[in-house]
Amino acid sequence: MAALQGILKFGKSAEMRSVAVYTISNFASKGISFLLLFYFAHELTETDFGLLNLFSNGILFLMPFVSMGVLQSVNTEYFKKDKKEFSHFFSTTLVMPMILTLFAMGVFFMFRQQLQQRYSFPAIFVVMIPLITLFNFLNEHLINMVRNSGDPVKYLFINIGRLLAEITLAVFFVGAMELGWMGRVTGIFISYFMIALYAFFYFKEQGFFINSFKRKYLYDELLFSIPIIVMQVGVFCMGSSAGYFIEYFTHDMAQVGIFSIAATFGSVIIVLCTAMLQYSYPKVYSLLAEKNIDYAAIRWHLLFYAGIMLLGTGIVIIATPLAYKMLLKESYHAGLSYYFFICIGYFFWSISYFLYAFMLYRKEKRKLLMASSLSVLISVLSHSLLVKQWGPYGAAVSMCVVYLVVLLITIFFVRKPLSQLFSNNLYKTES
Repeated sequence: MAALQGILKFGKSAEMRSVAVYTISNFASKGISFLLLFYFAHELTETDFGLLNLFSNGILFLMPFVSMGVLQSVNTEYFKKDKKEFSHFFSTTLVMPMILTLFAMGVFFMFRQQLQQRYSFPAIFVVMIPLITLFNFLNEHLINMVRNSGDPVKYLFINIGRLLAEITLAVFFVGAMELGWMGRVTGIFISYFMIALYAFFYFKEQGFFINSFKRKYLYDELLFSIPIIVMQVGVFCMGSSAGYFIEYFTHDMAQVGIFSIAATFGSVIIVLCTAMLQYSYPKVYSLLAEKNIDYAAIRWHLLFYAGIMLLGTGIVIIATPLAYKMLLKESYHAGLSYYFFICIGYFFWSISYFLYAFMLYRKEKRKLLMASSLSVLISVLSHSLLVKQWGPYGAAVSMCVVYLVVLLITIFFVRKPLSQLFSNNLYKTES
């Protein structure tokens, strides 16, 4: 009864309204994009979807090397440093991704022929992938800072505004101009460029970005970036790399496109995960920053989050076959034979991602590096074996297995704070 009263009280609180705004924001932005998937499925070929899958996954692969762990580090330091010192830290770390974007362009240019021969990369990808990666970093940086500042309404407008611009441009270039996959890429580029310009304006307006840099922060972030880069590479290897493995073993871009549609349906679970963590991560970080850590409150956030994720996963699993049969061409229906494994795998990852908060907040570099290295190794071995054996079906099974193993590894590395969460002594003084 007490637990029920607590839930009802929370449901009427300002915090619950914030959860609702973050969730609506993420689902509205992704939902519009998701609904237009059916439009693009009729306007674009399976091969076009395959190229777009490799394009988006190329951005995901490059993101950790450009961001260098800045996003995770800034999120935690926001709750630790005073405003003046945080501005020095923010300004210093913002320079790193810009320099690395230029370096990435050079590397892509050097290996452009190999990429074109092996993965049919169009030449324009050499420039577009690094630039959009930088713009995506600035977009993530912007919404993180808006979220940390406790402004869910601005968070909503930024997300919806960028998406409406992207979709409007994409429909124009794909439908009216008939540019195919290039029209979709052009819409993404222009919309992210616009939000990147606004990000600099917002950072300057809020006093986050100043003309001051401290060398010590560069050194510290370079050290912290190593496990973060490996962690993000692990995230890429666990899920997004599946398309590359499918293309490598089947040499069939259409199969990559069909798989990407199934993964897009499963990604609704990741959208829900992101929406919930936009609320949960700052709350957990602020609780961990207290001298007397309230582990009971952290446990409540974990259980509430896990319950919502379980419910959301069930809804996606039930609704996906109906959406396929009503809205997609029959040529995409092969994905129904394996979408279930993708959904379950994403649920396992959503729980792991919440638990990563304990290692990220304390900057436990060794644990992060070990957990992430294991995820990369397990992913490559599993994908290589199962995709070679069963093609796209093997990729889905492999994702599910990998995410489950990674969840078990994560639980092992955060077993101490987890044991504190479920012990009788729910308050601990932070030394």
